[in-house]
Amino acid sequence: GSLTGNLSLAFTSKALAGTTLADVALAGGSIALTGAAYDYAQATVATSLPLGNVRVGALANLGVTNTVITSAAYQDSLDVTATTAVGTLGLTDPANILAGKTGNVVVAATKAGSLAGDVSLALSSNANGVTGLTTTALTGATVAVTGAAYDLASPTFASTLAFGNVRRGATSTLAVANTVGVNGDAAYQDKLDLATTASNASLSLAGATASIVAGNSANVVVTAAAAGSLAGSLTLGLTSNADGVTGLTNVTLANGNVTVTGASYDYATATLGATALTFGDVRTGSALTASLTNTILAGGNAAYQDSLDIAATTAVGTLALSAPAKLLAGQSGNVVVTAATAGSLAGSVALGLTSNANGVTSLANLALDGQTVAITGAAYDLASPTYVATNALGNLRVGVTTKTLAVNNALITDAAYQDKLAVVATGATGLTLTNPADIAAGASGNVTLGASVAGSLTGNLSLAFTSKALAGTTLADVALAGGSIAL
Repeated sequence: GSLTGNLSLAFTSKALAGTTLADVALAGGSIALTGAAYDYAQATVATSLPLGNVRVGALANLGVTNTVITSAAYQDSLDVTATTAVGTLGLTDPANILAGKTGNVVVAATKAGSLAGDVSLALSSNANGVTGLTTTALTGATVAVTGAAYDLASPTFASTLAFGNVRRGATSTLAVANTVGVNGDAAYQDKLDLATTASNASLSLAGATASIVAGNSANVVVTAAAAGSLAGSLTLGLTSNADGVTGLTNVTLANGNVTVTGASYDYATATLGATALTFGDVRTGSALTASLTNTILAGGNAAYQDSLDIAATTAVGTLALSAPAKLLAGQSGNVVVTAATAGSLAGSVALGLTSNANGVTSLANLALDGQTVAITGAAYDLASPTYVATNALGNLRVGVTTKTLAVNNALITDAAYQDKLAVVATGATGLTLTNPADIAAGASGNVTLGASVAGSLTGNLSLAFTSKALAGTTLADVALAGGSIAL
């Protein structure tokens, strides 16, 4: 405190030893004093600072008090310089601390990891320029720090997922990593909880939820589950999971967003209406059809499905085929099987099928499993009459002389598959006519002609023809166009 005041002096004259004199009190005096006395700063600080489990960046105050010894006005301020060998800690010194005041050493968890270690405080009693006094180093202090700092999970992933043009069922993988922070420590970083959703219903997700340890990654497998545009986005719900560490709680992170591009295409799907065609016994030229459809699959889209290319072939020589060259998705067409020539129709029609990507980038045509249509039956030609259209009979005797007129059943393909020919001739009165028996294919028969009365035979002989179905078939006889012979 202040030393200003008077110093009083009392004087006594002390008789020397061996004399008979007595001591004598003298007149007193005084001295005027000036000046002041100052205490050194007095540091008071805790010996430990328990931080517990905290997040990187957390701050804690270590209070240092300049405790008043006598009078704050006559006590030095306190300077504090904090240092530590703990690499995960950052320190900020307080300003000069006046007597009776407290300043804070700010202790920051600057990196993930253990915070355990000592903080050393260098202490100085600061005379603040008081004349005659100097700043004096005091005995330092040591504070034991405990605790640990943890980084939040750090998600890393691509911002786009480009499928391109793919087939339905194709997959693409999105890797989501929990990246260890810069200067971090995987042992002191939260897990990453992941929950993924897709905006496009054509996308399905596997591995969409995960708990990812720091330094590791997990894959979200994205499948083109339906045909159509795959454009949309994946939303990644992200949570930093403290994994039960005392004092820490889970933290919801900002959602992640991944842009998805591409399109998914179905192969063509052939649906055959009939796997067997039964002709039975038919005439040449008869035809049957088997429908064929490029079926749109469940969850499909006609705009995102290949067309169906068709090639119909057969080893059966009696058959002729026609089929649509291409069917778009959802379209139907007919494979037309025609009994082109007479004979057995038994055999099969093979349908070569190709899924045609029609030049869509990155997609290729695919040969599909062929299909077969079984054919049964037989085709028969009608009888084919031929004859000479004029005949000079000459002069005949009534009832005596006869003439024969030949009629042929011309062979078209195969006599075993051609009708017989029935001939009925009619003529003018006075003619006697005998018709031939049914004429087999490739054979001929004769109409026998005679005169029953005298007179001219000039005129026309009318011929009625019937194509007679062969025995054992289910065919009906067919009346053919008639003919005539000029006599």
